[in-house]
Amino acid sequence: MSGRWIATYRLQLHAGFPLPKAQDVLPYLADLGVSHVYLSPCLQAVPGSQHGYDVVDPSKISEDLGGEAAWSSFVAAARELGLRILLDIVPNHMSASQHNPWWDDVLKNGPFSRFADFFDIRIPSREPFCVHLCSLAQPYGAALQAGEISIVLIGQELRVKHYENSWPLGPASWAELLPRGGDCFSELERLRAIGTPTEEEQAAYRGHADEASSRLAKAAKSGRLQEAVDRAQGDKERLDAILRRQFYLLHGWRLSGELTNYRRFFDIDTLVGMRTERSAVAAALHARIETMIARGEIDGVRVDHPDGLREPMRYFERLRRLLPEGRIYVEKILENDERLKEDWVIDGTVGYDFLAKANRLWMDDQRIDVLTATYADFTGHSVNFGKLVRETKRAILATTFSAAHDEIAASALAIARSDWQTRDLSPHQLHSALRRLITALPVYRTYRTAGSLDQEDKRVLLEALQSARIGSPEVEAAAFDFLAALFTKPRLNEAEADFIAKWQQLTPAVMAKGVEDTMFYCFDRLVSGNEVGSQASLVGISADKFHEFCHYLSERWPNNMLATSTHDNKRSEDVRARISILSEIPERWSEALHQWSQLNAAAWQNRLPDRHAEYLLYQTLIGAWPIDRDRAWGYMLKACREAKINTSWHEPNSSFEEKIRGFVGGVFDTPDFIASLERFIEPLILPGRINSLAQTLIKMVAPGVPDFYQGTELWDLSLVDPDNRRPVDFAVRAEMMTRVRGLSAADALSDWQSGLPKLWMTERVLRVRRERGEDFSAASKYQPLVAQGSHLGRLLAFRRGENLVAVVPRFTLTLAGEWGDTRLPLPGGAWRNCFTGELIQREVMPADLFAGFPVALLIRDAP
Repeated sequence: MSGRWIATYRLQLHAGFPLPKAQDVLPYLADLGVSHVYLSPCLQAVPGSQHGYDVVDPSKISEDLGGEAAWSSFVAAARELGLRILLDIVPNHMSASQHNPWWDDVLKNGPFSRFADFFDIRIPSREPFCVHLCSLAQPYGAALQAGEISIVLIGQELRVKHYENSWPLGPASWAELLPRGGDCFSELERLRAIGTPTEEEQAAYRGHADEASSRLAKAAKSGRLQEAVDRAQGDKERLDAILRRQFYLLHGWRLSGELTNYRRFFDIDTLVGMRTERSAVAAALHARIETMIARGEIDGVRVDHPDGLREPMRYFERLRRLLPEGRIYVEKILENDERLKEDWVIDGTVGYDFLAKANRLWMDDQRIDVLTATYADFTGHSVNFGKLVRETKRAILATTFSAAHDEIAASALAIARSDWQTRDLSPHQLHSALRRLITALPVYRTYRTAGSLDQEDKRVLLEALQSARIGSPEVEAAAFDFLAALFTKPRLNEAEADFIAKWQQLTPAVMAKGVEDTMFYCFDRLVSGNEVGSQASLVGISADKFHEFCHYLSERWPNNMLATSTHDNKRSEDVRARISILSEIPERWSEALHQWSQLNAAAWQNRLPDRHAEYLLYQTLIGAWPIDRDRAWGYMLKACREAKINTSWHEPNSSFEEKIRGFVGGVFDTPDFIASLERFIEPLILPGRINSLAQTLIKMVAPGVPDFYQGTELWDLSLVDPDNRRPVDFAVRAEMMTRVRGLSAADALSDWQSGLPKLWMTERVLRVRRERGEDFSAASKYQPLVAQGSHLGRLLAFRRGENLVAVVPRFTLTLAGEWGDTRLPLPGGAWRNCFTGELIQREVMPADLFAGFPVALLIRDAP
């Protein structure tokens, strides 16, 4: 590991953009000036995976990406260019599919599989091992009757098939297809009923399974097995008898929330949680990563979804032992005033916290009442944000995570019944109290362990319990008293620690699905604020608050990543930067909204209008214009399903969706509306681009490591995935880069449309970061600078150490260049504008400072 961290650049790898194609981009990234290529997961995932988070074999590089040879070539090419690698890793979950041999082995052999303890499967004590798989297109009986479920023989392996999915048949059930089975099958059937086998029973099972496999192979070779399979296909009773003798049960997909008994990544049935807290599991999951570290191939890792882990801090400590000198970044989503745990041995977050603060700099909170009234009047939707959050979390818990909720409620009840003082707590009351507590929790999760509870987590838990009490007069106080005592108990026994660990793994899933993936599509007052890691209720941020946050980063997390766009974004940075301008002109927005609604009345085709969807569509068009109807419809379909108001992924409402599709098409076919929309957007384009430049400059100068999502060094008007996973035209960017260094600020600004000013500024500042490393080091502290005059709130300025000053404008649309008497006093000495070359002393007027380029980076001039 070597070299400084100048900036990271995220590349999304998949079969269409594998490592060899990524390698072709490396010379351009080196010219741009980044130091680290930030790769999406690259271990073997499900074939055709578009993201790599569905790992099936953590011991090797994905064949879709080019395999081991492509990895070695990529690493060598990066080194040759002076680039290093930051790798996204996935310790929380793996693919739950036939492509994962570990998962397949567990389904085949149940508790006798050597991988049985790898997966977070929740089997109640004293019950037989059984995994509930909710993968069928319709209820089990109907699927069996319709012939959708069959047994197939692939080579010498028997599998259950349902469309593209398949599952292994366990050896105990092979007797149904082998007429003269032998004693091994009766023994396997006896052993199948054991939930937690001893070592002797495991050895016996393996012996009998080996004998059964020999018999199966002989039958397959003779052709008798295929004949038996063919006979079984038409016999529903026989098929059912075979399926009942597995270590899993198949169910219709609608029962997922009620029956799934393994921890999932959020609500995705095809991603199963791993027991990474077990040393053997962690070692297996990180085998290839450890090799990369040992060979010096990677400089750091990005830990995906650490909140899903049972004990994140213990995991970070293990990872730090593997990577003592490298960087560890965590995908931790923090609420507005929440802080990263001080005792975590990591280098910071992946930058959602910075994004949330920087994003709000371009929102004017002075006329928020007008914006709120417009939204409420037009849509008829509630603007009580807190109530909406509670409602969406409660709905998600009652449906998507009802089985998980029932499980932890049963655990809490067992704990209560073990103590004579709480033995008679009502199961229903305790279940309700837990639901209320999860709903009231204001953060993704707490991090208490059997022997530790920090004061901040204790405060959060007690405040959430108090909030839950106040909002639940129907729940007996005794239930909340019991939970309060349990959660704040100094030391926990094994059952108590297990309950709280599982509760802490559930709450982030409920928050993510209830807020990010539901409420963010329901509360659309100003959608630029509905971003991962952000709080949609917050519009705007004062300069003081932003400075306070950056000072905190400077003092405690100076290596934190600083993101403005990511692969998880709901909207790209440039879309948000333009939409946020609506907060400057809420009256103009309100007038346009009602005018457009009238112009597009016919687009509803005499159907009842959905004003919420209409309101969202207009903001989307404003932010992403020019956008074609297919992209707009694709986004609206996803948004409406995520909102879960009139349709959803779980219960698609084809009639409603056709209505929205018709409306989107009708809007695009209304020339008067399109003309009015373009007239409205035109004056927003330049201020939006200035916002984008300002945000990018702050990211490159503030304490931390700036991160660039692929393609965003030019204007990028992408929406939520899959829209933001579209191919990036690196050839265009590389061609532009060949002329960037010879251009002046005026030359760059002569081509606003292509995004040249953003690329030009990015390359220039990254070069400064490389040449003046000390000025961007942890020792170069963040210091706010305060403007004077009538528009001081529209100027954001700060100093890094002794030699750098960054200055950007805010709310430029309504400012209209009229700075009046506003001025910025500067620290002593002479300062040279990095973009224009102008020399400045003592103080500067914003109109003069921004005359040659819309933002400024001042560097202390050498005497």
